[in-house]
Amino acid sequence: MRRRSPAGRLCIKPTGEADIVGLESAALRVGGTIASAGAKSWLRRRRAAFERSASLAELAQAELKGPLQQRKLDNLVGRIGQQVAEQLAPVLSGRFADVPSDEAEAAVLAVVDVLEDVDLSDEALLAVDADAEVLAKRIRAQFPRRAASLSPRAEELHELALDLACRHLVQVVRHLPSFQPVALAEVLSRLTSQADQLENLLARTPTTSLYAPAGTNRDELFRVEYLATLAATLDRLELLGLPGDEQPTLALTVAYLSLSVSGSSGSAKAKRGRVQVENWFDPLARNDSQDAEGVPVEAAIGDNPRVLLRGDAGSGKTTLVNWLAVRAARAELSDALAGWNDRVPFMVRLRTFADGDLPNPENFVSRCTPMIAQVMPEGWVHRQLVAGRAMLLVDGVDEVPAGRRREVKSWLRDLLATFPDTHVVVTARTAAADSRWLAAEEFQAVTLEPMNPLNIVDFVERWHQAAELSGAEIGDAERRLRAQLERPHLRQLAASPLLCAMLCALNLSHRSELPRNRMDLYAKALAMLLHLRDAERGIPVLLGDVEKRVLLRDLAWRLTLADKVELSAADALEHIGRKLPGMPNVTIEPKPIFDHLLERSGVLREPVPGRIDFVHRTFLEYLAADEAIQQHHVPTLISHAHLDTWWETVVMACLPPQAVGSCLP
Repeated sequence: MRRRSPAGRLCIKPTGEADIVGLESAALRVGGTIASAGAKSWLRRRRAAFERSASLAELAQAELKGPLQQRKLDNLVGRIGQQVAEQLAPVLSGRFADVPSDEAEAAVLAVVDVLEDVDLSDEALLAVDADAEVLAKRIRAQFPRRAASLSPRAEELHELALDLACRHLVQVVRHLPSFQPVALAEVLSRLTSQADQLENLLARTPTTSLYAPAGTNRDELFRVEYLATLAATLDRLELLGLPGDEQPTLALTVAYLSLSVSGSSGSAKAKRGRVQVENWFDPLARNDSQDAEGVPVEAAIGDNPRVLLRGDAGSGKTTLVNWLAVRAARAELSDALAGWNDRVPFMVRLRTFADGDLPNPENFVSRCTPMIAQVMPEGWVHRQLVAGRAMLLVDGVDEVPAGRRREVKSWLRDLLATFPDTHVVVTARTAAADSRWLAAEEFQAVTLEPMNPLNIVDFVERWHQAAELSGAEIGDAERRLRAQLERPHLRQLAASPLLCAMLCALNLSHRSELPRNRMDLYAKALAMLLHLRDAERGIPVLLGDVEKRVLLRDLAWRLTLADKVELSAADALEHIGRKLPGMPNVTIEPKPIFDHLLERSGVLREPVPGRIDFVHRTFLEYLAADEAIQQHHVPTLISHAHLDTWWETVVMACLPPQAVGSCLP
């Protein structure tokens, strides 16, 4: 690699990894050039125009009286140059350690060349309004070929070094006081005393780069604000079975229940299904029944920087990634996950992008915490990714149409190729992604296991504690439910967090026999949510149970046909308006009906302003199956039966509510 020697000659230096000594020497050259330019600018302010091309030594000799004043100026210039070099060297050596030493030095010394050749007079600086960015653009336009012989990485180093040099030069020139007609010794004394102030000023000068065009001064402030906002937003657990306005404020981090995973799909589940325990809630029996192959999900994730988390509907995938985000944001992860505490979590809900482009890094914050997105420093997310400080949580591969999942995989591959040190957790239903789906990207696939007896005991206890916080009269509901869970068919239902929550809600609302299979469970849960709870509390019923079901079935079917799991509030209102003319018994306007379904049904929700979805995708699938049967859409079901996004809907459409226990998941 060729570079200029101090005398301007070209010399050859052996290639090798970048060394700090070479870069520090080059940085000192840059610092010295900047300091000299600043001092010359200051001295020229009292010289005639024809002398403004003089060197610093010539100007000093003409203006300064005696060697002591000249030595003071030399010391000042040297100190400023050292301060600049101390700011430049760590940045350049840290980001470009992979650049061979000869190329790195050549790249930085090329900056010295252009700074020595470019016009840095007061007039020139005023012409660019003393703006570092404008100055750098002018230099590039004036000397476009100075870095042409460098490799791409060395050229990147050169560009960064030039940006930093211009920024520091402007700071130095601005800091030096305007010349006043007083004794030069006094001015030099004042300049020397201000060197400490200049050192602090240079330390605060933004470090610009390709990923930090405006510097990094506000990065830490925004990081603190972002993490606090994200944690507050996600640290909430919805209690399925209670309408939205009866939801208690339940912290996810308090209610979170650790589950187990296996590396293969279904083996542990099958083993658990064969366990026979006479007293299911006996502590010793619970421990004996747990599958020894399962490991805590936190340990599995902590041991692997890239994890594909698979699980059945309602198995707790979304709850887990929400918990990861909250705990990481508060630096509260422990044990195997303790090393993730210094990472910044970014949540990507794939359902939000089902019919649009997948997000670029600059859009991560606007989706996670939209209220503070406008104050994010430019390039902040990219800087977290480049530095290897990011944690990406991608939720819901199954909520993207099957035809677009290849695009999701390509998006992940490109992102990790660009930012390889990013930790990633991706969630998907087992039918949507097999264990090898992301193997080429070096993801470790794990499968969430059903809750074991101990998990279910904890879940039931926490659910009833939360229900009590909402004002519900729980009485002996928990004891009654635990007694019924001794029955094998309910035991299997309760192994799913979603179905266990439904059983808790049904048991609390009705003292009658609990359902024997999941179709009956869905039917009774919907009846409870849509009608019985309000009727029992004397709350005015705006719509009958039949009318509510008709409207919800229609919304569910439209979403299923479109391969979506959410829609805009405006579209939902429009669909309701189109359906009402066929319902002669309903005389209410669409808007009050929409508001009532959203506020009182317990089935619809508004996860973010203006977007509507079902409280759980299982309700959407059940209602879509019901609509398909009621409206004779069987041919449509058959034509979509090969798609995993339709699998649950097709299965439920084939199962009557009285389906036998063998049809359980």
